[in-house]
Amino acid sequence: MLRPRDLGPEGAARTLREALGAGRLDLARFVLEALGGEVADSRAERGRTPLMAAVLLKDPAWRLAFARLLLEHRAAVDLRDDAGRSALSLACERGHLEAVQLLVQFGADPDAADARGWSPLMHAAAAGRAAVLEWLLRAFRRLGQLRLERADRAGRTALQLAAGGGHGQCVRLLRAAGALLLALPGPPPPALEGAAALVAPALHGVRVEGWGVRGRSLESQGGPAEEQPRKSPAAPRGRPLVRRATAPDYESLVDC
Repeated sequence: MLRPRDLGPEGAARTLREALGAGRLDLARFVLEALGGEVADSRAERGRTPLMAAVLLKDPAWRLAFARLLLEHRAAVDLRDDAGRSALSLACERGHLEAVQLLVQFGADPDAADARGWSPLMHAAAAGRAAVLEWLLRAFRRLGQLRLERADRAGRTALQLAAGGGHGQCVRLLRAAGALLLALPGPPPPALEGAAALVAPALHGVRVEGWGVRGRSLESQGGPAEEQPRKSPAAPRGRPLVRRATAPDYESLVDC
């Protein structure tokens, strides 16, 4: 009878990947029980591990079953692929909330950044995955394990990524959690119009450069705003940080 050990590590890793693709949970368990961590963390195309492949499965039941099986057989939860992506980062981008919760249960780092400087939270915000974003904020914000003001290599924060994609619900969640708003560079894309209306109230009476609003607040684009004091020519120019002082407590918006 052929055993996984007879295949060698490469053959066993290939068999495991085939089992994932075919929904053969029994075969995957057979291989893992024979070789354990040696094959659980094997690499495939783009440096992806079986755990990464599992959290990307389309079927929710198979996704959770395979991911749990791999984690229970000592798959490393925070390994990165060639682009610096972790299994948690991929699950957040796809909006697979149950997989996100399972990975966090097994110790996944919620603030690990990839090669672009994006954390799992930033991937959720950029993709408009409001349910995942809300859960991450609820689970980690109180513990100080999420840096809402983290900027990627292009200088964009999670709030900017959410607004830039026109994801209004994600913008509301981040603002309610206390995310800071930086001056946003460049003209807004068409998808931003709705989200910009959500961000503008935070800037009432504040001068911000960007989005074609040099010398006036964003609020003045969509409605009347109070007259703004003229800026002294000698005043230093920079990228101001603006906190929404009137944001409601996040705990009042979700059941923590």
